[in-house]
Amino acid sequence: MTVERTDYTSLQFSTRALPASRRLPALRELFDRSVQLEIEADPDQPVEMEMTLAPGLRRARMLSSLTARMARPASMLADGEDTICLIMKTGGHMAIAQRRQESVPQAGDGVLLVYREPALLQFTESTYVSVRVPFAAISTLTENVGAAAALRIPRDVEALSLLRAYIASMPQRIADPRLGKLAAAHIYDLLSLAIGATREGREIANQRGVRAARLEAIKASLLGDATLDIDHLAARHGISPRYIQMLFEQTGTTFSEFVLERKLEAARSMLASPRYATWSIAEIALEAGFGDISNFNRRYKQRYQTTPSGSRTKI
Repeated sequence: MTVERTDYTSLQFSTRALPASRRLPALRELFDRSVQLEIEADPDQPVEMEMTLAPGLRRARMLSSLTARMARPASMLADGEDTICLIMKTGGHMAIAQRRQESVPQAGDGVLLVYREPALLQFTESTYVSVRVPFAAISTLTENVGAAAALRIPRDVEALSLLRAYIASMPQRIADPRLGKLAAAHIYDLLSLAIGATREGREIANQRGVRAARLEAIKASLLGDATLDIDHLAARHGISPRYIQMLFEQTGTTFSEFVLERKLEAARSMLASPRYATWSIAEIALEAGFGDISNFNRRYKQRYQTTPSGSRTKI
């Protein structure tokens, strides 16, 4: 599989569809052409990796344990690659050396690779998620990005936690070019905060990237459990109920409307699933978070122009 180096044009890469014997060669080719790192690894180890590229942004996930040595020697700097990569370790051992500094992140920590500096990276049975952005996009928001080479960012740094959650839902936004550019701007904001933003950078990030990331995190919580009330969500995310309401209002909806839609979607999914074929309509309504069956029937008919029982008979 040939992957041409591009200026962050849209691209999806995954080793999953390749035969096991072709995965590491494809990964090495990707690193040579797009990642801009030299890689040395045992050719017999299984590799499962995916990468998503969009304008101004690249996300990669190493899903299988990787043992490898990666390097960006001084001789490679002539390629003009001027990006910053935040690598967030999810498992195994990892070390990065740059500018006479070596960082060994723990699980959940982030570590920065600055491409304009020589670097050496060592992975031992490692898994990770990374995001890579243009140096210029961060330097306008941050005091001194160059000094952040090999910087370790602890996992409990709030901006890193928000960034990690936001990156997890990136593919859906990247599919739309307009949303992809906005997602990139949010990533720049959060990354600048994690590194150390200027006063102006913090103001921009708090108004833009932080709000977007908090909203995504709240939505993710509700997708996991639509019965959560606003007070519990506020306590979980360390913000006020009014702030949550404001986040939804800025998107043209309300917290209550979003929760209602999630509950209705959950009920419709259960009605269409053989797994719940023996459940009564009332049981499904309660499971989806409705405490009043009459209200559930009315809301369901308004949303889908049919009754709950009507949806079930169409299975």
